Amino acid sequence: MQNKNPFTLMYGVSSSSIISRNDNIGRILNSFMNEEAMYMYLISGIRGSGKTVLLKEIYKYLSNEKDWITLDLNSQGDIITSLANKLFEKSRTNKLFEGWSLSINLHYLTLTKEKNEQISDPEIIVENIFDKLKSNNKKLLITIDEVTNTKDFQKFVNFYQHLIGLDYPVYLLMTGLNENINDIINDESLTFLSRAPKIELDPLSLPNIALEYMNIFDIAKEVAIKMAKLTNGYAFAYQVLGYLFYESKMKDLDENFLKKYDSYLWNNGYNKFWNDLTENEKKFVIGLAKAKDGSKNEIIDNSNLTESNFSQYRRRLIEKGLLYVEKYNCLKFVLPRFDEYVLFVKDF
Repeated sequence: MQNKNPFTLMYGVSSSSIISRNDNIGRILNSFMNEEAMYMYLISGIRGSGKTVLLKEIYKYLSNEKDWITLDLNSQGDIITSLANKLFEKSRTNKLFEGWSLSINLHYLTLTKEKNEQISDPEIIVENIFDKLKSNNKKLLITIDEVTNTKDFQKFVNFYQHLIGLDYPVYLLMTGLNENINDIINDESLTFLSRAPKIELDPLSLPNIALEYMNIFDIAKEVAIKMAKLTNGYAFAYQVLGYLFYESKMKDLDENFLKKYDSYLWNNGYNKFWNDLTENEKKFVIGLAKAKDGSKNEIIDNSNLTESNFSQYRRRLIEKGLLYVEKYNCLKFVLPRFDEYVLFVKDF
């Protein structure tokens, strides 16, 4: 077993043990690096599903490509001004801007070019920088993690559409919670994004999780399979279970370990999921937690919802990423052992 714990308990933080999403990575990189490229992707999923880790893997790969410049922008605040500032600072290392300078006074930028020509509009500053980059065959990747539909974001997206219309080689990769991505692509002022390809993250491969646990812990195949099933393919649960198992120095699971595992998931994720639900959504998930097979009739009987309410909240909870449809149209929780949590917390 390794000397340092290869797992992390922090959301969005890469650990040394990652189940790579090679299909998603290959799809995005092939699009971005192809001459007839798709310029943008939206990555959606629930909290802890691995969106940020996937974004960072793409960012890291293209950062090592000589013809690429990579920028990570904050989704809050004036995104265009931040783009102008960071792009100039990052581009100067390419020695393309000798004789140019960028000054910052509070939140205002001034770009000074040759012959003391000065530009203060952030959008025009970005276009001037792109002219130089394009003429030197440089491409730009912009990543934005956890986007929300703010006025600054809307302004940025419309400016990005303008840049694409000018044929600048600028690529955009964004992540967001399912409900935030849906809010964005359904906004009539952002119809441009409704045509962007969307990747909704699936659960991690259980066989791959089991194999990784076997390699790290030198445990029996049966134990590794049992551990993998306990994660349900949920990326954060994979990290939590691995971290706690590493610290325990055990070779198998017991009830005390499962209590620690449940406690960590409940206090560092499940409480947030639960509190974000409406009262009727809570009734629905309680009905599902009580159901033996996740069938429609069972959930309705257990939740006291009407048939029309059932369809409405079924759709909403699937869109939020909390439920998925198993065979025979039965519903299951995406989050591992979430039924145990729901049946415990419902009485408080």
